[in-house]
Amino acid sequence: MNHGTPAPQTTTTPRPPSPRVSDLRHVRLLVVDDDPQALALVEMALVDAHFERQIEVIPTAAAGLERIKANHHDVYLVDHRLPDGTGITLIHDAKAAGIDKPFILITGYGSGALDEAALREGAADYVEKHLLGAQLERSIRYALRDWQASRALKEGDERLDPSDPTSRDAREIRRAADRATALTQQLLAFSRKQFLDATVLDVNEAVLGLIQMLPRVIGEHIETTTRLSADLRPVWADASQMDQVLINLALNARDAMAGGGRLTIETANVDLDEDRLRAEALALPPGRYVMLSVSDTGTGMDEATRARAFEPFFTTKPKGKGTGLGLATVYGIVDQSGGGIALDTEPGRGTAVRLYLPVTSAVAARLGPPESQPLVDGGGTETILLVEDHDSVREVTAQALRRRGYTVYEARNAEEAIEWSSHSPVRPDLLLTDVVMPGLSGPNLAARLVQQKPGIRVLYMSGYTDDATAVHGSFWGGVPLLPKPFTPARLAERVRLALDTPVRRV
Repeated sequence: MNHGTPAPQTTTTPRPPSPRVSDLRHVRLLVVDDDPQALALVEMALVDAHFERQIEVIPTAAAGLERIKANHHDVYLVDHRLPDGTGITLIHDAKAAGIDKPFILITGYGSGALDEAALREGAADYVEKHLLGAQLERSIRYALRDWQASRALKEGDERLDPSDPTSRDAREIRRAADRATALTQQLLAFSRKQFLDATVLDVNEAVLGLIQMLPRVIGEHIETTTRLSADLRPVWADASQMDQVLINLALNARDAMAGGGRLTIETANVDLDEDRLRAEALALPPGRYVMLSVSDTGTGMDEATRARAFEPFFTTKPKGKGTGLGLATVYGIVDQSGGGIALDTEPGRGTAVRLYLPVTSAVAARLGPPESQPLVDGGGTETILLVEDHDSVREVTAQALRRRGYTVYEARNAEEAIEWSSHSPVRPDLLLTDVVMPGLSGPNLAARLVQQKPGIRVLYMSGYTDDATAVHGSFWGGVPLLPKPFTPARLAERVRLALDTPVRRV
């Protein structure tokens, strides 16, 4: 949620303490969120909380990190989408700076794929914004209790006499308790996920919808490539759980490529016969499947690690850096969906994880709303100039539009788009451009192309803000915006709307 950059806000609201939460009499909250209504939302969510609270709101990640380092608060509530970064990155940076107080990530609707990423970076919990009223007080109380218990153990550890032979045993007990606390925290967080909500799913749509956020989740040092089958068969699966699968596999690949590398996501229709099933070591019936492959150029695994890769709680990461739930979660989701997993890996040669999901035979009865069907809603025959500096985002966006009948010309930045426009006889019907790019911005590019080609329509896309007027000036006004990340259906809807809207000057 991004609505400009409001000034910091502070409020103090006394509440009579309750005996059942007597360990939480007063809580100082720092909220890092650029929503002008953030203070009101948190206050409303805690209106019945049985503790006094002091709330400070900071609108940016950079300013938030400085306030966090000042160590004036008890709990940090961090929105995922911030004008200058993400909540997950902020938590990572704060933990790297030695901050050990609890963080709670605030996410939007249907953003369950971010949950494990936040927990892996050290968040105590996550709360979806529309559930703040139901979950925020409980999340704060549990996070603080865990932190207070851990703190008490550490202080007791510091008071141990090093010469006492029992002190070493006490420290080991404390470390084991820390690991158990972290593991229990993740298990409790995972247990709150929604029940299985299976539907007919196009795996390509899941990949295309998620690929836009990957550069922020795994880092710019990793190149992402997609190879998606043009006529992929539908499967019967939970869309949010498939997001979780992709995020988990991408995070594992990131951890294996600390120095950078290449992540490849591939889909294909496959017919698994007995020979192929034996070769892949799959305990599945022969038949038609959709393959989703996620491969990396990282460190790979030796045979002993490979044999235990999908075991719950098995991890090769240093103590405190992982719980071993990532691949185990993937295995559980795929197994629940009636599929199987094959793993190819070798030290120094990377890892490839191939998921096989059975094709559903009840497409017509279960497809549901028309917008889920490609080439029905949002299609067209117009020409689009697409300008996006992230190669993977540009490629999947172009592919989604071409699948709906559009002719798409691609440019990596504004300068390349201006050069193409100056020499090409093609008159695009729509400019679809990112707002924030190296060099010339999207709004400045739009202003120039409108001068060159009067009548061209404009649609902006941005992952930073819903209202950047203060930053980008008058060229923003009146031009529709497509917030990132977006699904292919949402992309098609906004493109069709922009093309059908009367031309206006930018």
